[in-house]
Order: sequence, then C-alpha cells, then structure tokens
Amino acid sequence: MKFRIKIFCLIPEICALIQKVLAKYDYEFKCVNTINEFLKKSEDEIIDECENSADIVILDQELDKDFKLKLIKRFERIDFICLPSLDESDTITESPANVKRISEPFKLSEFEEVLLQIIKNKSESDVKK
Repeated sequence: MKFRIKIFCLIPEICALIQKVLAKYDYEFKCVNTINEFLKKSEDEIIDECENSADIVILDQELDKDFKLKLIKRFERIDFICLPSLDESDTITESPANVKRISEPFKLSEFEEVLLQIIKNKSESDVKK
C-alpha cells in the first residue's frame, strides 16, 4: 500500500524538513500551506479533501486549535501526528488513539520513528482484514 500523507504546515522550512524525511520512502505526500488554501477554500472544504486523500495527517503547531480539533474529531481512520508546540494552551486535551504527538524540541529522528510505527501498525491491520 502506498501511504498518502498530508502535511498542514504554515512554516515552509518545517515542511521542507518533513519532506526530506518522506522523500526517503515511497509515500505520496502533499504539503498544504493553509494560509494560501484558506484564501481559496473554506475550512470545511479543506477538511472534506482529507476524506479520501490521506492516511496520515501531519499538523503544524501553528495551526488554529479549533481547525486541528475539527480534523481529528471528524476522521477516526486517519492517524495524526501533531508537531510540538511551546504554547501550553494549544495542547489538545482529548487524546484519541489516532493522535501521536512529537515532543519538544522537534527532532526529525523522533518524527520518523513515530511515522514508521504508524505505517507499520496500519500495514499490519490491513493484512488482518
């Protein structure tokens, strides 16, 4: 299975770092600069696009908390990776099983480890089906 990964990121440098990690693997990925996307589409349209276009969603720390919560609550079959945030108020209090957090400070090695574990788990559950 070719995993589809959508990255919601406001910081181009962070997106570039994540893309370097993903480029090592055979995954489809798209970095969504949500500032530009929100100018073109409504929040709900952006969320609807995740329905059939992502197996894993990476959420940048700079995204609006309500937007992140909306995404997480809507899609139980999608796994989410939340990048670290220094803002304590940004912590998502409800922590469903499909949400993994990267600790502060952001380390690409930790991100890659979490990503590979999610993919391994998804692959194993697909084999069982």
